[in-house]
Amino acid sequence: MKGVPFTQKTFPCKQCGASLVFSADDTALKCEYCGATNYLYPPKLPIYEHDLDKALNKITQSPRYDLKAPKDIKCPVCAATFTLEPNIRSTRCPYCDAPIVTNLDIFMPLAPESLLPFKINQKKAKEIFTKWVGSLWFAPSELKKYTQSDSKFEGIYLPYWTFDSDTITHFQGYRGDTYYERVHRRVYIDGREQVVEEMEPRIQWTPVRGEVQLHFDDILIGATKTLPRKLADSLQPWDLENLVPYDEKYLSGFESETYSVALDDGFDYAKSYMEFEITNAVRRRIGGDHQKISYIQIYHENKSFKYILLPVWTAHFQYKNKEYRFAINARTEVIKGERPYSKLKIFLVGFFVLLLLALLFFAAENENFVMQMEQIPHSFEIYIR
Repeated sequence: MKGVPFTQKTFPCKQCGASLVFSADDTALKCEYCGATNYLYPPKLPIYEHDLDKALNKITQSPRYDLKAPKDIKCPVCAATFTLEPNIRSTRCPYCDAPIVTNLDIFMPLAPESLLPFKINQKKAKEIFTKWVGSLWFAPSELKKYTQSDSKFEGIYLPYWTFDSDTITHFQGYRGDTYYERVHRRVYIDGREQVVEEMEPRIQWTPVRGEVQLHFDDILIGATKTLPRKLADSLQPWDLENLVPYDEKYLSGFESETYSVALDDGFDYAKSYMEFEITNAVRRRIGGDHQKISYIQIYHENKSFKYILLPVWTAHFQYKNKEYRFAINARTEVIKGERPYSKLKIFLVGFFVLLLLALLFFAAENENFVMQMEQIPHSFEIYIR
């Protein structure tokens, strides 16, 4: 990275000089010491889609940098030096806690042009986590102590790709229509052989071919490796209609990442999602009761993308030497995560279910016995007495 001006900065308060951080409550930069508030008024600019093929060509011609190499940061507030992890563009100083934003994007062929600001604060995120833990079935009792701990929730802007594509799909296959034929079968009823008539299903296959056209808009693909893909994808939906133009002031006080999933790899993930939807559309087009697809060819046209940042609260906890992660959509409050199960609780519930079934069976058998006794002739009843 020699010759490239790597810089880091903070946003000082005009009243007391302390560093300003973005406040989710006020949608503004706020001083944590004197309370001064600097409101942000994002310009009403359109959020542009970019041609995918042109961007991929630009990337191949861009200089290569070792983004996995750690970067030395000098805090603008306390002058301490520390190492910034790869792909991290903003963070807090580990010595004075000052929020620091870097210009890491200058090493990347692409830079984010829009984002969704944080809408919920850390306190609210902890409340969501506490409520989530309380709603978990078969969770260990000890798990609740983690909701009362001072474990730090990390607010982070994660990188995402969105993809648009017009697709044209040619297909060949077979349509299956069910019909019924009368058949005679020999069966035994009460020990006697009899001939019965039944309606047996048959399938008539008809060869078909055709074309399906679908437009895909804002297929969202996580461009981070910080969270498992399954966890990052489960935080949808996002209110992408509220994207604002990128401004590094929104990052102050939060961590943020550059993309670690390449643009072409991201589009491959998006194509897998599109292919699933296209295949379902082809089956609907074939129609009938059954479908067989023998050939399918998908063409993508007018491909475009956006590189955006989305806000997430994330944390992890350990239970019995195993780490569990969870994440919260900092716009919609959706929480998803990994969780442990209490084997003891599962065993006890299973035991009580079996016990209840045994009691119900005993009660039913006892009722049958009583009913049988009531059907005994009255004269015999007198004899017993």
